[in-house]
Amino acid sequence: MSFDLFPYLTSIAFIFIYGRLANHFAPKVFGYFLNETIAWQQHLEKPRIFLHSIGLGFMNLMVYSNSSLEKTGLLIQFIVWLTFILGFLACQFTWTKKFEDTFAPQLKKPTAKSSENFNLSISDLQLIQLYNELVRFDLLNQDLTTVEDFKYVLLKDWKEHHSKLHLKMDGPSCREFYDYLIRTYPNNTLTMKSLFITSKLVLRPDGKSYNYNT
Repeated sequence: MSFDLFPYLTSIAFIFIYGRLANHFAPKVFGYFLNETIAWQQHLEKPRIFLHSIGLGFMNLMVYSNSSLEKTGLLIQFIVWLTFILGFLACQFTWTKKFEDTFAPQLKKPTAKSSENFNLSISDLQLIQLYNELVRFDLLNQDLTTVEDFKYVLLKDWKEHHSKLHLKMDGPSCREFYDYLIRTYPNNTLTMKSLFITSKLVLRPDGKSYNYNT
């Protein structure tokens, strides 16, 4: 009796799972063909598809086993039913709030740091305060470097903008400025070379780039 019932129940389970997947992914697939950008990595689609692949794989395997095995004992029938149910529950887990709470924080992890960015972790308020202090001590040319320029140079990739820092610093002052940055805001990839030479974004009072002699 259990094996007579098995094909009907499994068919209902498959219809339910594939129907839910189709309802969820059909708009995204349709949008893809309309050249809409889909930020897969910013959502839960990859782990959801992964768990569905595992769950549906076990479910299909159990259906095949049930149809191919003959005169199986109660233990084999129990294993087939249990494995199928576990596969079904794995698929259903992806639609629960617990699934979102488990995987959503993983998607918010920072991406790999760019090699053409100082990767300086500093708030807007701290950045503005630093800018104002440099201006107050006459270490920055305010006429040629706006707050926006200051922000772009320190936070954005070097090739994403055309801003420059026009400093009024000699060699020792540059060293103090660099030491202050790495000490006060330690989450960065700053080096003396990247800040003053490689980036080509920090200029001397005469408008030229700093060099090793500086």
